[in-house]
Amino acid sequence: MKYSLLAMDLDGTLLNTRNEISAANIAAIQEFRRRGGKAVICSGRSPLSTRWIAATVGLTEPIIAYNGAIILEADGRVLERTALATDTILLLLEQCRSRDLYIQLYEGDALLIPERNQANARWVENNIPALAESGADPGLREAYRRSCSVQLVGDLAEYVRTRRPKIAKVAIFERGGGSLEAFARELEPQSAQFEISSSLNFRNLEIAPAGISKATSLLRLAGRLGIPVGQVAAIGDNYNDLGMLGAAGLGIAMGNAPEPVRAAAGAVTATNDDDGLALAIRTLLMED
Repeated sequence: MKYSLLAMDLDGTLLNTRNEISAANIAAIQEFRRRGGKAVICSGRSPLSTRWIAATVGLTEPIIAYNGAIILEADGRVLERTALATDTILLLLEQCRSRDLYIQLYEGDALLIPERNQANARWVENNIPALAESGADPGLREAYRRSCSVQLVGDLAEYVRTRRPKIAKVAIFERGGGSLEAFARELEPQSAQFEISSSLNFRNLEIAPAGISKATSLLRLAGRLGIPVGQVAAIGDNYNDLGMLGAAGLGIAMGNAPEPVRAAAGAVTATNDDDGLALAIRTLLMED
């Protein structure tokens, strides 16, 4: 096969709009692997979330979580971890406070929140989706859910100053009338301190440590595996996938991706509700 490594986004790509994984997607991934390919999850989700989905699909390859801030083995052993600087987090907290934007922090498999609201109300259930139609083990699902947590810490700035947690990712959501796209443009002069992306068509912002993205971590992982970049394919559906679609030998956009993402990709497949991942594997990757 021309491509021996496939990096897969999860939400909007492997997962359909019901947060399930189709039998067609699982079958195509496993056929790709049987032919010698490696399938790697590359997601903004947490380490436990990505491991849970990998276990359901039957993957044993390394995983890229939190938009590249953590690279880990399928058994949970961390290969690389990068955290945001404390001063950077404190600056973001103040900027969000002054603009009435909601912000939450991710440390390991814990979500640190200042208040309970719609953005975090069902985080554990969304982080470890049921995958009932995907053949998931209910007992294992509950074990994974017990291993992640939402921690109400109140004053996030005070918590960060005193505890100095290793924050891998920051997420920002609108709460008042502010525009996240406009805020992202305001943050651009600070781009040496962190990476900015969105996984929800700018209904959120995701902040990663400086120099860290799905693209940079995918290239490092390919190097670890001894796979040339020309043999790497990547597939995704949103703005936080743009970098890896451009860095890979072949970047594939889902049919449900926003137009700028589709325009930047080397190929476009069907939507996540029409088994677009499976179609891409069978028509673009498994050709000799």
